[in-house]
Amino acid sequence: MNNFPIARELVLVGGGHSHVIFLRMLGMNPVPGLKTTLISPDTRTPYSGMLPGLIAGHYHEDEAYIDLVPLCRFAGVDFIQCEVGAVDLGEQTVALFGRPAVHYDFLSLDIGSAPALDASISDSDVISVKPISTFLTRWNAFVKRFELEAVSDIGFVGAGAGGVELCLAVQYFLAKQFPDRSFRTHLFTEGKTILSEFNTSTRIRFERLLATRNIQVHREFRATSAAGGLLVSADAREVQLDEIFWITQASAQPWPSASGFDVDAAGFIHVGETLQTLSAGNVFAVGDCARMVNHPRPKAGVYAVRQGKPLFRNVMALLLGSSPKPYRPQSSFLSLISTGPQHAIASRNGFSLEGDWAWRWKNWIDSRFMKRFSDLPSMHQEPENSLQAEFDDKMHCGGCGSKVAADLLHDVLKDILGESAPVDDAAKIEIPAGKTLLQSVDHFRSFVNDPYLQARIALCHSVSDIYACGGTPHSVLASLTLPFGKPGVTKSLLVQILQGTVDQLQEEGAILIGGHTSEGLELSIGFTANGTVDPSDAWSKQGSSPGDVLVLTKALGTGTIFAADMRHLAKGPWVSEALLQMTRSNSDAVNIAKNFTIQACTDITGFGLAGHCLEMTRPGLGIELQLSNVPVMNGATECLHALGITSSLHEANKRSSGLSGLTSAAEILFDPQTSGGLLFSVPAEESETLVSTLKSGGYKQASIVGQVTSSSGIQVAT
Repeated sequence: MNNFPIARELVLVGGGHSHVIFLRMLGMNPVPGLKTTLISPDTRTPYSGMLPGLIAGHYHEDEAYIDLVPLCRFAGVDFIQCEVGAVDLGEQTVALFGRPAVHYDFLSLDIGSAPALDASISDSDVISVKPISTFLTRWNAFVKRFELEAVSDIGFVGAGAGGVELCLAVQYFLAKQFPDRSFRTHLFTEGKTILSEFNTSTRIRFERLLATRNIQVHREFRATSAAGGLLVSADAREVQLDEIFWITQASAQPWPSASGFDVDAAGFIHVGETLQTLSAGNVFAVGDCARMVNHPRPKAGVYAVRQGKPLFRNVMALLLGSSPKPYRPQSSFLSLISTGPQHAIASRNGFSLEGDWAWRWKNWIDSRFMKRFSDLPSMHQEPENSLQAEFDDKMHCGGCGSKVAADLLHDVLKDILGESAPVDDAAKIEIPAGKTLLQSVDHFRSFVNDPYLQARIALCHSVSDIYACGGTPHSVLASLTLPFGKPGVTKSLLVQILQGTVDQLQEEGAILIGGHTSEGLELSIGFTANGTVDPSDAWSKQGSSPGDVLVLTKALGTGTIFAADMRHLAKGPWVSEALLQMTRSNSDAVNIAKNFTIQACTDITGFGLAGHCLEMTRPGLGIELQLSNVPVMNGATECLHALGITSSLHEANKRSSGLSGLTSAAEILFDPQTSGGLLFSVPAEESETLVSTLKSGGYKQASIVGQVTSSSGIQVAT
């Protein structure tokens, strides 16, 4: 979240080639007063130019992907991992699945395309190249199948550049990886020739190459059915195949048309020369999802890449009150088409050449492009432009003068909570007879660049103290500090936070009974959690006995992963997995544990596993941790050791533990956790069953991590 008054909200939907260039340019040229959000269903976006090389085995997967999470961190952009369902052009909102809509002042769409399947062909019958992210998952599954099963005939439907490249790459990889296996390769084209968009010289070279590789070309074959691997053409020809790859012309995603955008007959969004949609001047569209009315071009990655810079310039122009400038895409470009091995054919203006040098040239171009997103600059430029002039010169007050406006707060609470919205100055909590009131408070600065998830994590973290005592959450009071912003921006942010709060409360079985809001320099969220427990059923930290076994419900690693994330060095999948665990409530773990003999319990949060274990010791009672059994999040070990990044509290935790002389692997014990798991102390004879039940209940990384001893302090066994 930007630490300055927010005047405008820009939303980018999709992590396509144009948008990743936009994000890098924004990171190099920040705009104070602009809050930008990227929405994408994936944390990484594949670079289409490297796809054939990836399939052929010339690249590792990480080399062919742009990681959106560190790129957004670098650009100061919020990242929401979610599918988009629609855009409301009137209300200026983007509808998301499973969470509240996001408001925008300006919007850009770079959502790519969908596979162009005939109505009679099911997605389960073929492996579609579009979208590439799902294609790679299915490709990996096919390779495993090829290794284990008899696969004799493989077909490729579509003989444009993408289809021919993929066909050659797959054949090359399989022949090299499985030299003792024989198989036949088929290429299907609707026309009389392959590569109809290319010159005669290029087509002749590839026709010869396909013949040399024994790839059978089926011409004028318009596929109308593919059920059970039987590919049928419009003129009733049939070819039985063991696998079918689908690389035909892409089709448009359905929701832009359903949202009321001006689209062409195929559903692609019409845009003018400034890349603004014809539907709304504050909405842009680029890449495969768009069609320039005056300059239509084929759906090719090179055009999307070239649109990134003019998109940034025109969005910034509109934001800052000047006029966007027309952009005219190039009419032709150099094509470097790979042939399977590290060899390529170069084609342009009616001529073609080939050789290993062409592949090295292509590799140099692609690698240089990708390096721009992996080697991000460490320093930003001083902002040249700002939206802060839209604010008046009044000083922002402190005290109650910094509260969020009453009408704005009332509207949001009413919209989300309806008649159950708090109305009185103080909440009334009735404590049932024989119950004890439990109360805990937690509050921290924003560390997740998604306010909805930040609220869910903060709440999950806060109620864990109630669970650690064996209690049941009843209610929470919210304490929110929102960054200074215009009323519309503040309302939009408040909707995300309160909806996240309410959604997590439903999972916890508690209610929101009040709170306090104010404005400040940055977002921070806190909750006071209330719960109840029968005194006879309450758990404490120090009820263990020697011989008890310690069971941990969640993996460790949030501290180091998000410390790396703040430096835009954590990989997207690491962050995504960590966020998923942090929003996983401890409620089910408590309900499971209540069927066992729980001698003691604590939740693992800021002091790390070692620090919270230390709280469970007392004179004559110690804990031995089995380091090899401690579950660790994906990426945490790499962040700690390969990157050398620790949380700011890490060293203090290590010092407080009294442990020294340990191996580097033990550093994870001092990593501070946010919304971590519970640590149960149970009799040894119940421990294995408890772990098994927890795993069945969704806590897949639950593990026995140590035992209680009659020694003092903490010991670590490797």
